[in-house]
Amino acid sequence: MARKCTYVYFTSAVFFPLSLALFPTEGYEEMNSVKLFVAILFLVIVQPVLAQASQVGSAAPDFNLSDLSGNTVSLQQFKGKVLFLDFWAPWCDECREEIPALDALYRKYNNDGLVVIGADIDTSEKLLMDFLQKAPLSFTIVMDKKGAMRRSYRFRTLPTAFIIGKDGIIRYVHLGYGKEFLQMYEKEIIELLKQP
Repeated sequence: MARKCTYVYFTSAVFFPLSLALFPTEGYEEMNSVKLFVAILFLVIVQPVLAQASQVGSAAPDFNLSDLSGNTVSLQQFKGKVLFLDFWAPWCDECREEIPALDALYRKYNNDGLVVIGADIDTSEKLLMDFLQKAPLSFTIVMDKKGAMRRSYRFRTLPTAFIIGKDGIIRYVHLGYGKEFLQMYEKEIIELLKQP
């Protein structure tokens, strides 16, 4: 059974000022349903997007995890390459749709300098191996069992993709997945591959 792929955290620096404006400490009984709807809409849609957008242009956090063969994988290994870092889980419907499409992109552009890493956030190695038996992949998979990468990259939605330039700077962040994302991914990858 698939689970919904969106996480919402209610504590953030962005939400706190909004909560004071929408939920005043005095007279809260007068709050109407419109304010509640706006607050929920902000929490679910706008706030996660703003949080990810703030990471664009900043240095990608380093990581050191093992791939499925036991080899250490770190961000530093990929300096000078374009890195597509995708956070996903085998139980996520959108992720299961996205992963084969990423594999096709990887096979198309890996000789040009594209690296794709799929970071599985689930702790079940069996679930991952079952998925990979049905859909073998060409690119590297790491498991973020302890959540270190998840905390460093601060994402709330699955899948979430970080496209990191050759200089180690986060250039694009994508939340969720739809078939229309593929053209955008490819355009951004080509643009970054052309840069020195």
